[in-house]
Amino acid sequence: MSRFVFNLEPLYAYRQRTEELSQKEFAEVNLRLGAEERRLTEMNELYKASSSEMDGLKEKGAPVADIEMHQRYLQGLKRHMKAQEEAVVHIRKLLEKKRAELIEASRNTKVMEIMKERSLSAHNLKESRLEQKEADDLTSARLRRKGNEN
Repeated sequence: MSRFVFNLEPLYAYRQRTEELSQKEFAEVNLRLGAEERRLTEMNELYKASSSEMDGLKEKGAPVADIEMHQRYLQGLKRHMKAQEEAVVHIRKLLEKKRAELIEASRNTKVMEIMKERSLSAHNLKESRLEQKEADDLTSARLRRKGNEN
């Protein structure tokens, strides 16, 4: 029985490596998105805490300079939050792009797997037919010898 050789094995290996790379990139961007979303959540919590602290300053009758300084801090924090929200949106778009690339790479690999399976099935069928032919030839030869002996 001859050994099975898939003639598109180099292409199949390339597509597997491409899929693995896409999985890695997708995972990295997904982790980055998680980190940026946590940072945004922390900023939101800080803003809420600082706002309530400012309300407390107003109730206590703190000096206007302190309240203005706190107000500027809150405005700056709000700008940082807006920039962080934009960063999160950008990373989400990047994640969707990486997801599409991963899906495409997975499809390409799956196509090669199907082709390899079909090629293997065809090879096995060819081999079994060859074995059957050889068995039939042996049987025919034995019957001919028996016929000649009688």
